[in-house]
Amino acid sequence: MVAAAGRLDLGRAVTALAHRGPDAAAVAESGGVTLGHTRLAIQDPQERSDQPYRDGPVLLAYNGELFNTPVVRRMVERAEPGRTWQTSGDTEVVAAALAVLGPGRALPALDGMFALTWTDDRGPGVLHAARDRHGEVPLHVHRARPVLYASELKAFTALGRRCGPAVLDVGPGEWWSTDAATGATSRRAFHRLTAHPADWTLDNAADALAGALERAVDRRAIADVPVCSLLSGGIDSAAIALELTRHYPDLVCYTARLDPRSRDLRCARETAERIGVKLVEVDIPPPTADDLARTVGHIEMDYKAQVEIAWPCLALAAAIRSDGFKVTYTGEGSDELWASYGFAYHGLAKAGWFAYRRDLVAAQARRNFPRVNKAFMAHGVEGRLPFLDPDVVDLALSLPRHAVQDGRARPKAVLQRAYRGRLPDSVTTRPKVAFQDGLGLKTLISESLPDPARYYRAEHRRLYG
Repeated sequence: MVAAAGRLDLGRAVTALAHRGPDAAAVAESGGVTLGHTRLAIQDPQERSDQPYRDGPVLLAYNGELFNTPVVRRMVERAEPGRTWQTSGDTEVVAAALAVLGPGRALPALDGMFALTWTDDRGPGVLHAARDRHGEVPLHVHRARPVLYASELKAFTALGRRCGPAVLDVGPGEWWSTDAATGATSRRAFHRLTAHPADWTLDNAADALAGALERAVDRRAIADVPVCSLLSGGIDSAAIALELTRHYPDLVCYTARLDPRSRDLRCARETAERIGVKLVEVDIPPPTADDLARTVGHIEMDYKAQVEIAWPCLALAAAIRSDGFKVTYTGEGSDELWASYGFAYHGLAKAGWFAYRRDLVAAQARRNFPRVNKAFMAHGVEGRLPFLDPDVVDLALSLPRHAVQDGRARPKAVLQRAYRGRLPDSVTTRPKVAFQDGLGLKTLISESLPDPARYYRAEHRRLYG
C-alpha cells in the first residue's frame, strides 16, 4: 500500500510492493489524494473486494485483517438501518465503518492487524492514515511534499526518494491526517497501551491465559485460502499450533532446520507428533554476507537480532508460499508480554514490572512486529500473531510477577503451566532460548562477519539513506 497527499503517479511505487500483494494492483485518485494498493487476497478473494475500495464517500487502501468483522458490521447496521453488503470480506466493513461511523468511533472498534489510508469526499484533499493498536503492520511516512504513506520504504525509493530522517512511522494506535494543500499533518491516538495491575495467582493466571489464547486463535481462524503455522520448538508457537488444530485438523506446520542435532528441532518434532500435525522441515543454509545484505533490504531495518532472525524467516516464507499457503501463524509477541528475554532483568529493575513490559510491547512496533510482517510478506505470506489479541495483552499486562515467572530459570511459567499435560514436557519445562541461538545461527554469522552489527548498519544506509 502507498498513498500520496496530492496527485502523484504511484505506478513505480506500487510495482515495488508487488511482493506484498501479487493478486491484484491498482491506483485511484479522489479529491486530490492518490491511493495505490497491491492485494494479497485472503478474505473474499474475488475481484469485488479489490482495492482501493470505495464505500460512499470513503476511498480506502488497506493492508491487514479484521478479526471482529461481525461486531463492526453490526455497528454499521445499527447506524445505517437497511444497509446491504456487496462483499463477504472485511475490506468493505472497514470502509463502511469509516464512512458511516466516522474514524473517531470506527478505529477503536477495529480488532485486527492493519495499516489504513483513506480519503473522504466530505472533507476532500485530506489523506488519513491509521495503524493497528500494537503496530503489527508497518506504516511509514515520508515528510517531503507531497507527503507519502507506505507499507515499506521501497515505495519511497522507487519514487526517487531517500529515506533517513525524512521518514517517520505512524505509531501503534495512531490516526494521522495530512492536508494535501499545505502538507500539514495532525496526529491523534485512538488507543494507548496500558497496564492495569490485578491480583492473580500463578494457577489462576494459567487457566485464564489458556482460555484467552483459545479465544484469540478462534477469532483469527478466518481465511478463504489455505493456512499453516510455524513450530519452532518453543512453547509460544507450540501453544498456537495446538489451538489451531481445533479448526484445522490437517494443520501443516513449518520449522527451520540448520543444525539437525539442535534441541529446537527435536522439540518441534516431538510437538508435531504429540498434537498430530504434519511438520515440514525447511533447510536453512548458512548465510553469506550478500544473503544478509539482502535480508536487510527485505526487512528495512538494521537491528542485529532482527536481521539474523529474518534470514530463516525468509526461507520459511518462501517454502510456505511455494506449498500454496498465504497465511501462517506464529508465537511472536509472547516474550514481550512476560519479559522473558535475558536482558529484561536490568530493565525490570529500573522501570518496574508493569511499566517495563508495557513499554517493551509498545517498542516492538518498530522492531519485531514489522520484521515479521516484512519477512513473510516478502513472499506474499501474511503472518498472524495471536499473542497480540487485545484480551491476551490486557490479561498478560495485568499479571503480577509472581503469577508469570517461577524464578529466573522459568520466566514464562504461566504459559508453560497453561499447556502442561497438553504439550510435551520437553516443551513445557525447557528454558527460554532465542530463536537464532536455538538454530545455531548466531555463531555461524559471527564466524563469517567480524562485526555484524556494523555491517547491517552500513547496508541499511546504502539502501535507504
